Amino acid sequence: MVETDGVTDLFDEQLAAWQEYARTPWARIRYAVVGEVLRRQAAALGGRLRVLDVGGGDGQDALPLALAGHDVTVVDPSPAWLAEAERRAAAAGVAMSTLAGGLDDLPEGEWDLVLCHFVLRYRPAGAGDVAALASRVRPGGRLSLVEVNPDGRVLRSLLNDGPTAALEELHAERAGVETFRTTARKVRWTDARDEAQAAGLRVRGLFGNRIANDLLVDEAAKHDPAFRDELLALELELCDREPFNRVGFAWQLVLER
Repeated sequence: MVETDGVTDLFDEQLAAWQEYARTPWARIRYAVVGEVLRRQAAALGGRLRVLDVGGGDGQDALPLALAGHDVTVVDPSPAWLAEAERRAAAAGVAMSTLAGGLDDLPEGEWDLVLCHFVLRYRPAGAGDVAALASRVRPGGRLSLVEVNPDGRVLRSLLNDGPTAALEELHAERAGVETFRTTARKVRWTDARDEAQAAGLRVRGLFGNRIANDLLVDEAAKHDPAFRDELLALELELCDREPFNRVGFAWQLVLER
């Protein structure tokens, strides 16, 4: 989630804003799709897994895996976000370990499943982060990377604000992060794939997230439970289908060592 003191402070200050975002219908879709992809990976690996969530923040991606009976450790530099992860786990009645740290000081050992979601964009290019993550995946284990999709942002800008805004988004060097009131570097899935392959991993799947949702500008309809259920069903059908998996709000790349 956070990797430097300045960014840690920023995320600590915006925890309440994040919690408000996490209650929105589109955030719930985002977590549901990622959760389903992770469920499939865990099922394919089989057994009780050791899971490491790097930059896992408040534990929302990790908690379903803990509820499924896996041994989960959430790593994040922010004490406030780790405390929220611990609170969520306690409320759900499951054990979930937390550890202060980040990509520069990963815990030793190897895990069956390693997550790193929406972290790389806050790190400098060329930092060797994907290789560091790969080194924590046991042979035969898997790594899940999630990042905002620069191409999806262009389409969303077009629909919301018109062609001029889409052109500006297309050519912008950095992407805005509305919830945290900052900007981040753009990370393309192909670049992450190339780094992962250089580190000895192979692609198991590319998944899109919030594909249909971000093409629907009528946000009010998404608050209707029946409509949201239909939208989620569509998202799950599209998430691993070409070419839809390339145009969503975010990409999720699953790799195997």
